[in-house]
Formats: sequence, C-alpha cells, structure tokens
Amino acid sequence: MSSVTQVSSYAKYLGLVRNLTNGQNKVDTLSEQLTTGKKSTDLNAYGAETQKLLALRAELTQRESYVQNINTASPRVKATDTVLNSLEKLATDWQSSNLMPFQPGPATVTSPFNSNPDALKLTVNGDKSTFTQNARYTVTSTPSKDGVNGSFDVTVTDGLGGKTTRTINLKTVPPSDGGGYNFKIDGGPGGGAVLNLSFDQLTAASSSTFNVSWPQANDMRDRVEGALRDIQQLLNEQFGDRYLFAGSRYGTEPVGDLLAQPQSTRVTLNGSMVNADDYFEVSIDGKPFGYQVQPGDPKTVTFIASTLNSLIQSANPKLPIIASAANGVISLISEDPSQKFDVQARVQNSMSIDNSMTAPTTTQAATLPAPAGTGLKQIDSFALTGDGVDIGDTYEINVTVGDPDDPFNRKYYSEHPDEPEDLPPYQQYTVRYTVTEKDYNNGVTDVSKVADMLRTELTKTSPVPPLDMSAVLGDLGKGPTITLTGNSTMDPNHPSRVQQFTTSVRAVNGQIDNTISVATLPSQADALTDLPYVDPPDLPFYDSEYMSNRKNSKAWDKAAVTIDDGQTLTYGVTSDDRAFQKLVAAFRMAHVAASNPGKYEEYITKSRELMAQAKDEVRSVHSKVASDLATLEEKKTAHTTASATVVERIAGIEGIDETEVAARLRTSMNALEAAYTVAGQRQKLSLLNYIA
Repeated sequence: MSSVTQVSSYAKYLGLVRNLTNGQNKVDTLSEQLTTGKKSTDLNAYGAETQKLLALRAELTQRESYVQNINTASPRVKATDTVLNSLEKLATDWQSSNLMPFQPGPATVTSPFNSNPDALKLTVNGDKSTFTQNARYTVTSTPSKDGVNGSFDVTVTDGLGGKTTRTINLKTVPPSDGGGYNFKIDGGPGGGAVLNLSFDQLTAASSSTFNVSWPQANDMRDRVEGALRDIQQLLNEQFGDRYLFAGSRYGTEPVGDLLAQPQSTRVTLNGSMVNADDYFEVSIDGKPFGYQVQPGDPKTVTFIASTLNSLIQSANPKLPIIASAANGVISLISEDPSQKFDVQARVQNSMSIDNSMTAPTTTQAATLPAPAGTGLKQIDSFALTGDGVDIGDTYEINVTVGDPDDPFNRKYYSEHPDEPEDLPPYQQYTVRYTVTEKDYNNGVTDVSKVADMLRTELTKTSPVPPLDMSAVLGDLGKGPTITLTGNSTMDPNHPSRVQQFTTSVRAVNGQIDNTISVATLPSQADALTDLPYVDPPDLPFYDSEYMSNRKNSKAWDKAAVTIDDGQTLTYGVTSDDRAFQKLVAAFRMAHVAASNPGKYEEYITKSRELMAQAKDEVRSVHSKVASDLATLEEKKTAHTTASATVVERIAGIEGIDETEVAARLRTSMNALEAAYTVAGQRQKLSLLNYIA
C-alpha cells in the first residue's frame, strides 16, 4: 500500500475515533445533567455567574448550619419548657387550701396505756391540754425525794428532748390547775406543750404512755414530701445523655435530697431514777454502747445518759456524729446533712420482787364487858409476805367502821327500833406506806422493816381510827405480822354488832421499769435571709456537689447556640436558679409547718408567701424559655424560607429542562449507536467485498 493510501486510511480512523469519542462524551454529559439536575458540576461551565453561584451555595450552607443548630437546641428547650410547666403548676396548685390548709386540724390523743393501773392510772384531758408536736408521751411515777410519804415525783417526757416533773400527793387538795394537774413540757421542739392529766390512781411507782398526732397535718406533710420528690425528679430530668438542669456538668445529676437537714435524734431515758443492775444500751448504726448500773452509782437517768454519751464520744473509729447529754436526754446530730444514721435503744431492767399481804383475819372477836361478858376487844391480824422489797412498792391498810351500804345507819335503826341512834357513821381509815429511795438506802429493804414503817404510819393517821394505838405501838419490831386491836369492847346498847371494824389490805408492787424513747426530731425552719451575691454564687444545699464543692461555676453555665449571623442565643435553666431555690424553700417551709403543729400557722403563712413569690419567679423563668423556644422556631422558619429561595436561585443558574435534556440524550444515544454500527460494518469488509 502506498503511503498516500496509508495516510488516508489513518485519517479516516482518527475521524471515526473522534466521532465516537465526541458522541460518547455528549451522551455522558447529558446523562450527568439528567442525573444531577445541573448543567454542570464544573464551575468553569458557568462563566460570569460562577461567583454568584459560589455566594449562593455558601449562603445555603450557612443557613442549613443554623437550622441544624436550632434542631439540636429546640428539643432541649421544649423539654425544659415541659418541666417548667409542671413546676409552675405545682406552685399554683399548692396555694389552694385543699393541699395546704390554713389550720393543722384537731389533735388526736390515744387512750393512755397504764402498765399497772393499781399503781398509776391516768386520763388525758384533751380539751384542757395544749399540744405542740406529734409525740409519744411517757408518764412515770417514783416516790418523792422531798415530799411526805405517799407523794410521788411524776415525770412526763415527750421523747423529743422535752420533760417536766412535779410532785403530787392525791391525799392533798389538788392545785388550782383548772381541774386535773398541768404539766408544762420544757426543752426540745415540743417545749411549751401543756398536758392536763387526771389521776384515778397514784399509789406506787409505775408508768403510762399515750400518743398525740395531727392526722390532717401529717397527711399534708406526706403530700409535701411527695411534691419535693417530684421537684427533685423534674430538676434531674435527662435529655439524651445530658441532664437538662446541670449546667455544663452534663453527666452529673444536679439535685440531691430536697429535704436534707442534719439528722437530729433524741434518746430519752424516761423517768427520773434507776435501779442497780439495770442495763441500758444505745446502738448507732449497729455499734452498741451499753452500761449496767452499779450499786454505788447515782441512781438517776441523768447519770446514765451522761455515761452513755461519754462512751459514744470516745468511740473508735470516731462516729460522724455530734453527741451531748443533759437532763437524761442524749442528743445525736449528724455532721453531714446528707448522711443518715440508725439509732436503737433498749433497757434490761433488774429483777423486781413480787410482794403481797395475807388476807386479814379476826383472831379475837369483841365481847360484852363484865359482869355480863369477858370484855374482850376485837383483834385483826395479817402479814407481809416475801423477803426483799422494791423502791416504789406501796402497802395499804384500810380500816372500815360501819356499813358502806348504810353509811348513816338508817337501815340498821329501822331494823332495831329499840336501840339508841348513837352509832358512828360509816368511815374508812386508810394507811399507806411507800418504800422510798431514801428509806431503802437507810435499810428498809425487807418486809419486816416495811411492817415497822406501816406501824409508824398508823400512829400518824388523822382522824384517829378506832384502834388501841398503844397496842399497835407495842407491835413495833415484831416482824412482818401486824395486829390491829380495837379500842373498845362490844357495845351493850347494840349487842347484834359483834364486829367493831373490818380490815382490808393490799400490796401494790411498784416497778421502776425504765424505758428509752428514740425519736428523730421534726424538720426545722431554714433561715430566710438574703445571701450576698458572689460570682459564681454558692451552690444551694440541695446540689449534689454541695458537700464536696461549695462553688462550681459549671453548675451555672447555660448552653449557647448561633442561630443567625451575629446572633447567639443563650438558653436553658440551671437547677440552682433562684426561682427553684425559692420554690424548694416554700415547700420545705410547708413541711416544717406540718411537722410542727404547734407553730403551724406561723410557718404556713411564711410558706404561702414564699409559694406566691416562687410561682412568679418560676413563671418569669418559664417566660424566658418560652421566648427562646419561639425565637428558635421563628429563626428556623426564616432560614427554611430563605433557603428555599436560595435553592430556587441556584436552580436558575444550575438547573436544566429535564424534558429537553432527555430528548437530546435520546438523539445523541441514537447517533452514537449508529456510529458504532457503521464502524462495526467497516471492520467486516474484505478485499473481495471492497472490489465488488
């Protein structure tokens, strides 16, 4: 083949390749346009509109970024708005008298449990009493240290650190307390309470207990505790992996116990005196502190409380508790308000002796005087049984003259009309002796000594019973048997009245069974003072980091989001916000009111004032959050609208007519296909076909 022919063939080849390549490029370009919806992805294709297109794309990217920021912030702000709705509703609802009554309601007093009604039996005059606390009152009687025999030191404790003692003798005229006896509690949160007690029996050492409560106030206290739990849960609300109200402490639960106060517990030794070998024990978080009363120890609850307090203070390792003792009461206060401790107490009383007296018998009946009779006087006899005696035991002799069913002998006179009406009226003479601490220490420790003391008491009886006192005195020192001899023989004017007197006796076993009351004091009011502003402010008591870190600027941080050119929105609320502190203070004051019925009206007034202020402040915070939410929504709408406009403008530059491009693509593909067909046919040509 000549060179000319070769060149011509190569030129045709190149032309074919060029045609095929151009056709394929055209198809590729049109396919890309149809796929992307753009004229070109190459900016150079837009010529003079390139800078305009770049600016529009940048604006669209910026607005999409703002919308993304808003979409991140909005759900958190909405969640905050929902929580604030609940908090605002709480503050509003709790201003109603249904949830927070103006009065604590009436107190309920249980019937006293008298452990030994023969020794001590009392009733509580609720209408004449003034109560101040939910309390379990314990009333104990012990022989008076200073009063005459038959007098008792009656001690009333409320288990909260308050107590009072007064000396009472039922044989004397009651003081003018308005009926009954008034006991004014001194000390502790129950101080100032006045208990009006009436005693049906007060003859030996014993104890009684009764409870006082305010059902309406207690119900409100439970509701307040529930509300504070709700507030705590709301302020610890999580959104995703973050706590909404924690500031920048994203993973830290911000709010602890909203009722946190240093625990203050009182251990009260009820009564006034103890016995040798009594064992007292106080356990704190399972660690026991015990002491057994020794014979030479002072027999007072003050001594025992002081001894136990010393053991608690010297504990090793040291307990995180401040302990003190006074007047038979041990005070335990936690050093850390967030830490609670458990207190248990018990008393093992020493063995008591159960004494009795034999039934009196008439060992000699009275007879008529001489010369008609032998002239004998009536003699009754009985004995005190047992060996030792206990402090507080009371022994009683009753001598009765006449008939209690016929006190003025009218029935007797009607049945014996011939006898003179000169019989003495019915009268009972009572002699009692109580084993006192002083007498016990001076040797009155057995029934023989008690019998001697009874004989002595008989000589002091006024009015004088119809007994031969010389004969009684003659029995001194003759052991536990006592004989009572009448002072006259049988009356000849009344020969049918053989018995001059009747005798009855009884032993009332007094038991100084000591008890211990353990009670955690009710919540006390917080000091309502305006704290000076510092930056950053101190954490409130309820913050979870309060004990470890009184200051933490992260607790006050708020989130910020850029929502437009030159516009940054700071949003959110922290759990330490003053509005929340005011709300918590209002509910805590309501809790204090319900826990201290005696001061209910004072505290509930403060709570209502705080609740109204808290509602306004929470509403103000809520308004800011609602405004932020509206701003976010407004900006999102603005950016969305603007972005749509930008997209339209970009489409005006980059956009294609899909119908036109599709038609052109179809034509180009047909042409390309034809070109490939022609090229294929040429490859099949032979020399013979060519010549033909």
